[in-house]
Amino acid sequence: MVLLKKRRDFHYIQAIVVLLLYFPVTFAQDLPATPMVRVGPGYEFNEGIYMNTGMVKYNRPIPPARIVSDAERYDHHFYENLLDAEEIILYDVHGVPGRLKVKDIWGYAYNGSLYIQVGQHFHRLNLEGSISRFMASATTYEKRPLSSIDSSRYTPGYYRPYSDRYVYANPTVEKKIYLLDFENNTMYEESPESLEKLLLRDYELYSEYEALSRRQRKEKQTEYIQRFNERHPLYFPARTTD
Repeated sequence: MVLLKKRRDFHYIQAIVVLLLYFPVTFAQDLPATPMVRVGPGYEFNEGIYMNTGMVKYNRPIPPARIVSDAERYDHHFYENLLDAEEIILYDVHGVPGRLKVKDIWGYAYNGSLYIQVGQHFHRLNLEGSISRFMASATTYEKRPLSSIDSSRYTPGYYRPYSDRYVYANPTVEKKIYLLDFENNTMYEESPESLEKLLLRDYELYSEYEALSRRQRKEKQTEYIQRFNERHPLYFPARTTD
């Protein structure tokens, strides 16, 4: 058991070393002079894996050349298949491979488009600006007391233990619309109440929106998201050529 723990710790440390060697914490020190452009519809991201919003902000992912895979890189489903696993392997700048857990990845970009990880799945994200709206699949479960489960008919993988007294059962997948505050990397299910929280950074807009009736707030969500993005634009480096 001690040996297994040491091996897991080694792989974890190795993955961190891979990231630090490739992508230093101090972004600005080694960034080339790249034109800054306003983020919105049509903005293109450099292809690769993004570990966090900092890498997205600098449009500087871990490039596909550092990904260890036998699959064809230009296959449209390359990233979908690659990330449909618990771990991937990456080369550091010295050519040493290290393991990285997929659950720790923020997202990836392919063909200029950005995909964000939500609920262990990756979904297309049209980054509209400081606040973006996108659709993603959410899996919900029915919560049942453990005592209600017939152990003789228990099917591993169908019921997911929650605690000693409860289990999750009957998974249901449904599409939901989310709001992403890029600056704070916070995400909410779309609702007038959620948008109110995101507008707090602009007291004037927040006050206007709060004064509306709930029906008006629901109808004018798109308008206020657009106004907020106009007043608080994002500027990222332009996409580089492959």
